[in-house]
Amino acid sequence: MEENKADSIIKKYKEGQSTLSEEQFLFDSTENLKSSMKVWSTFVKNNKTATPKDFNERLWESFQNKKNRKRKLLIGALSVAASVSVLIALFFTHPAPEELNYSEKEALLNIARDMVNHTDLAEIEERIIYENDIVIIYTTKEK
Repeated sequence: MEENKADSIIKKYKEGQSTLSEEQFLFDSTENLKSSMKVWSTFVKNNKTATPKDFNERLWESFQNKKNRKRKLLIGALSVAASVSVLIALFFTHPAPEELNYSEKEALLNIARDMVNHTDLAEIEERIIYENDIVIIYTTKEK
């Protein structure tokens, strides 16, 4: 009877369907086993290692680290996508500054002169040497 039980456990073991208690029984009762299973049983007994005490905690921590890494990567990718979309929106919605022609610039200069209200400016003659959007270089000549 014991031999039939051992044979059925061996069959389950080879199929990967045996329980831990059945495997323990199988490896403890080596006298009823065939020689190939005796060798395997001896090998398993000699190479059996104990599970570390904090194995579950370390395993759980490694799962959490991988989960957190994926979450950080997702957040980083979404942040980059949001930044790029904001920059694209600003680029397309920001109107180009209007260019002023020479007469409009002159009118603005006259308005600024009126604000300063110097009486001796009428006596100075100005001649523009160089002008761009930022800088105006001119010479003056007193009358």
